[in-house]
Amino acid sequence: MIIQSAYNDPGLSERRLEITKHTCANSLWFQLEKPFVHVAVNPADPFLAEREEVFRSTGCQVKFLYRDCWRLYKENWELPEGRKIVGRMDDDDVIAKDFCLLTRNAAPATGEMNLIWPNGYVYWRETPYILNHKGIQFVTFVTDSMTDPHQHQHWQYHKTWPTRVVSFAPGWIWVRHGDAATSTLVKYRKTALRSIDSKRIPVNLRAILRAIAGSGLASGDYTEHRHKQILASVLQENENNA
Repeated sequence: MIIQSAYNDPGLSERRLEITKHTCANSLWFQLEKPFVHVAVNPADPFLAEREEVFRSTGCQVKFLYRDCWRLYKENWELPEGRKIVGRMDDDDVIAKDFCLLTRNAAPATGEMNLIWPNGYVYWRETPYILNHKGIQFVTFVTDSMTDPHQHQHWQYHKTWPTRVVSFAPGWIWVRHGDAATSTLVKYRKTALRSIDSKRIPVNLRAILRAIAGSGLASGDYTEHRHKQILASVLQENENNA
């Protein structure tokens, strides 16, 4: 499992670390099949020691990659030789406790393949929503290459690689909060739920809500997100001119 968690801004790092404790790290701790985790961290992170301890506390074997910036693509994840299953999650994501186990069981003995969990949840403004997101969200690749396949947008692989559905059960939670670079579109929030499958995804949604509160509210759509950016820019300019 490869995870980007490289921050050096104190405020962002602290907020993201608190979210990580209740999302990514919590769900790694519950995994029935423990993954080997590669985490990119920033050596200038003021919360580096605390961040490393959180990932070690998951019970997974962890390899820390020290990077000076956060890269979505073109990162050297220092993958091992030989056949491997490579998954990616953000440090504010949640995966079901059987995610790694069932993904491993679905992996073919030879050849390259997409392994997908098309169904999951979006957690936005105190409410979980069911979401079907074919071939894009929480894709895991089976490969013999030492080059990380998570270097391009996932939909490209979905069109060119063979694809196998691991399970149609909800397999993840996409947590949306104010630190997110993009908005949560209405199409991701069509079906609101009163609860999630907490037996398979044993997280505390109230704890997640408290953790993401410091990041502010996620945008409702791209228009709202753009207005927020403009307002933030104006406020910053006024503060600089004061």
